[in-house]
Amino acid sequence: MAESDLTPESAPRRGPGCFTILALAFLLAVILGAAVAWKMVDAGFGMKWLAEHFQKQTITESFRENVKRIASTHGDVLELATLDTEETVTKYDTKTWLNDAIYLGTTVAEIRAMVVYRYHLKLSDEWKLTVENGRCVVVAPAIRPSLPPAIRTETMEKKSEAGWLRFNAAENMAELEKGLTSILESRAAVPGKIRHVREASRLSVAKFVQHWVLKEHKERAPQDIREIVVIFPDEPAAANPLEAAKLPATATLESRAD
Repeated sequence: MAESDLTPESAPRRGPGCFTILALAFLLAVILGAAVAWKMVDAGFGMKWLAEHFQKQTITESFRENVKRIASTHGDVLELATLDTEETVTKYDTKTWLNDAIYLGTTVAEIRAMVVYRYHLKLSDEWKLTVENGRCVVVAPAIRPSLPPAIRTETMEKKSEAGWLRFNAAENMAELEKGLTSILESRAAVPGKIRHVREASRLSVAKFVQHWVLKEHKERAPQDIREIVVIFPDEPAAANPLEAAKLPATATLESRAD
């Protein structure tokens, strides 16, 4: 072979050595380690960052597990509030003759009584919890009426009047008594009744969540929850985190040591 065939230009090139690869890997590990260490010790609250990240990922799941456990042993109902109010139910029975040409009178039956409405939520319905900066926002299941409502029979007053050509006062009152429970059940779910018990129900939910926080959450993550805010799904803040952030706390927890 001629000497000119072994010039540097025609000699095979070598790849980077093992030392170079190890040096690059070490440098990359140092950079990644420094980034993680900076995140963990930033402002001296690295564990706080870790706890907040942990809570955002697990709090809803762990709460649902707890609720499922409660529902399986104590039933699926969380009692929220009661509303004691006076109700008046009236039934009119009007009769005419010859296509309304002749008016034969109206029979009126009326029952007045104190009624106790009770409200609850179903534990198995959807819950949503988020935690940020020590503030736990809870979107609870909808408020439901507990049926049938309780009629305080000792307060019941009945009144019946028959029209001038009517003789069915007793029958009209009997029909009203027969349908009284179903009428009150329909009234239990009207928005006005729900509004009356909303704040009491909000406090009941906050106490329920607070009990879970004190009993279960401390063992799952080290960060304290200082406030609980309860929202129901028919409220605007349930779909708007910015509005939820403006709401006052429903319950405030005392700071706990880790």
